[in-house]
Amino acid sequence: MVNTGTLILMRVPPIYSRKGWQRFLAGFSVGIIFGWLFFLMLFGIMYEKQITSIKEQKIEIYDLKTQNQTLLDDMKSYDNKDIEKTLLVKKIQVTFEKDEDLPLNSLTRHELKKDIQTELNDLLNKDLGSVARTRSFVIKSLENKTLTIDNIKYGFEVKEFILWTKVEVVLTIHLVQ
Repeated sequence: MVNTGTLILMRVPPIYSRKGWQRFLAGFSVGIIFGWLFFLMLFGIMYEKQITSIKEQKIEIYDLKTQNQTLLDDMKSYDNKDIEKTLLVKKIQVTFEKDEDLPLNSLTRHELKKDIQTELNDLLNKDLGSVARTRSFVIKSLENKTLTIDNIKYGFEVKEFILWTKVEVVLTIHLVQ
């Protein structure tokens, strides 16, 4: 038989009323929030680097595929004797001069470089004589070209145009209004 009058009820002491526990729980929750924000920041930086790396690699793969296809097409159209007799353009290299007035991120630079290289891909496997005759036309077409990336229009000025089996073009970039 249970005596209800002598039943002792036990209760859990309230943790929230102790100052030490309050400080511990507040510090723990603030630490979790700061840790989560730090993780998100580091993850975002890493993810941005990966996206930039993947885009650069896609641009390079596209350039190599088009260059390979051009070389294969031209190899079929020429005799081996003709190739040995004439010098042909084998590679195109586009570089931009540093401009502190126009800060560009690396992704925009790579997209501009890819677009300029696709413009110049017609020069691949052409003999140096015909490219030299049309050099002024190529320079004018590059200087008149405007490219739009992220709703910003970019124009170019040719600083150097070196013509050999590797065409080297040095450009400066400026904004077009």
